[in-house]
Amino acid sequence: MSNKITRVGISQGDINGIAYELILKTFEDSRMYELCMPVLFGSSKALAFHRKAMELPQINTSIINDSKDIGSNRLNIVHSSQEEVAVELSKPTEAAKKIAYQAVDYAINELDKRNIDVLVTTPSTIEECSCFEKTFNKKPLEILVHESFRIALATGKIPLSEVPASLSIEGLSTQLKTLHEVLIKDFMITTPRIAVLSFNPGISLKEQTLGVEEKEIIIPAIEQASSKGVICFGPYAADNFFASDEYMKFDAVLAMYYDQGVISFRSITGDEGVHYYANLPYVITSPDQDVSFEKAGTNTCSPDSMRQAIYLALNIHKNRIIDHRITANPLRKQYFERGSDNEKLDLTKEED
Repeated sequence: MSNKITRVGISQGDINGIAYELILKTFEDSRMYELCMPVLFGSSKALAFHRKAMELPQINTSIINDSKDIGSNRLNIVHSSQEEVAVELSKPTEAAKKIAYQAVDYAINELDKRNIDVLVTTPSTIEECSCFEKTFNKKPLEILVHESFRIALATGKIPLSEVPASLSIEGLSTQLKTLHEVLIKDFMITTPRIAVLSFNPGISLKEQTLGVEEKEIIIPAIEQASSKGVICFGPYAADNFFASDEYMKFDAVLAMYYDQGVISFRSITGDEGVHYYANLPYVITSPDQDVSFEKAGTNTCSPDSMRQAIYLALNIHKNRIIDHRITANPLRKQYFERGSDNEKLDLTKEED
């Protein structure tokens, strides 16, 4: 395997929130530069403003015009917007939201050019899942990750009243299949086991009397996914499932709606969780932290989640390289699996 150090792109997030505090605190530790070559798509002025406002230590930075010029042992900075936007701590503004979008777009373009290997986005008010779906014409499966604990979200940030209409047998079955493949390819789990949560509250499957989603959608989806080789079980009521540590028996959990997954995840993992946007052509992660305008400039935020987002991106990037090499040239079968056991395959013919 190549020893080439991984180039990590970082999009600036909302300049009025906690994004720059996370970036500055993460790269105060010089050991981070031994793991990756980071490049920030954002603003050197915004970085300097936040550093001075919070009296944080100076970090080694370098402003470059092109991601091809990324250097080691420093935080490289590429200005991702031509607009000069003033930092207004704790204030959500349309101007800040606009340049946060521009930073993500710039970073994705650099991924396309292979100038960076992975992308870590920082907290902002933009809907990243929608942004990635529009860009890649493919809906990402959002997975919350902390060590071996993983919760995938069947639906995103939508009103709870809209969740039932967003659930379908085919949709859930496809998500389970996708989650199964992601666990194998990106997390190197040979035979993943997946738990599926119920939508309605209840102590056990037999006592699900508060709704029809389990019987009409979730159970058929589990059966359909199982018929395609996915090892999945459920549905489990979320309250007892997490309270009894049942989740520790599985490699991943599929939650039906945003709060069901996120509240459980954050209650267990604290401030070290990571969002992983799976099922995309590139590795994209984000710290599991909100934009937190109320904390902007207060120097009270932990960078642990940001560091974990970088570590996860690096690990998945390495796993994808390994998976690609393992599956690049599979051996052709010597015998047909149907008919007579003695029926040999003619290796002189081209495969269909």
